[in-house]
Amino acid sequence: MKHLKSMGLDVWLITGDNLRTASVVARQLGINHVKAVALPGEKASQIKALQSQVNPLTLKPRVVCMVGDGINDAPALAQSDVGMAIGAGTQIAKAEADMVLVKSALTDVVVALDLARVVFSRIKLNFFLSIVYNFVGLPLAAGIFFPLIHRMMPPACAGLAMAFSSVSVVISSLLLKTYKPPQLVQAKVQKVHFEEDAQVVDLKNLVRLKVNNVGYAPLTNRGPVERAYKVIAQ
Repeated sequence: MKHLKSMGLDVWLITGDNLRTASVVARQLGINHVKAVALPGEKASQIKALQSQVNPLTLKPRVVCMVGDGINDAPALAQSDVGMAIGAGTQIAKAEADMVLVKSALTDVVVALDLARVVFSRIKLNFFLSIVYNFVGLPLAAGIFFPLIHRMMPPACAGLAMAFSSVSVVISSLLLKTYKPPQLVQAKVQKVHFEEDAQVVDLKNLVRLKVNNVGYAPLTNRGPVERAYKVIAQ
């Protein structure tokens, strides 16, 4: 969230969860705008409302990017100017999105937006170089400066100059390979004790044996874990 805000972006949280949960999550993440208990259609309507607003910096309509992963996010992804779907999300969300974050890492949202800005800046630079080059080269090749210098550009030199114009733009574009994503602060992962980790594995690897149609039984007996399962089953 800090990186998105540092890029001058206004971050919103639009969710179908209740207002209390959404407010707690938003407060922890530093998000100032929250819309909770939103149905799929309401999410799309909120995106449309944001698009109708004017950006105070550019005095142009807002460009809205939506990040989602579920079926409920599909209408909003379709309505947004740029839709980003999480790689581990539903196929419907991916189909409606303009971009899929394959690694399913939210930090890639920052990388994608930053890379898009770098690419767009490079496109504008290439256009500028081409315009300036042709603005100077074409009159020179046409002989406009002949009355002043009394010389004409040889055809071979004109051909080389045209090739150099294309090569310079290609080299400028290839420099994008040197792009480095912004350094994001990664959350520290706490180490879990082996025994606790083993119990978590046990919780995830239950044998699918019904116990009188009221619960499930674990694969092995592990004391407290087994008693916990018995309580859940009862």
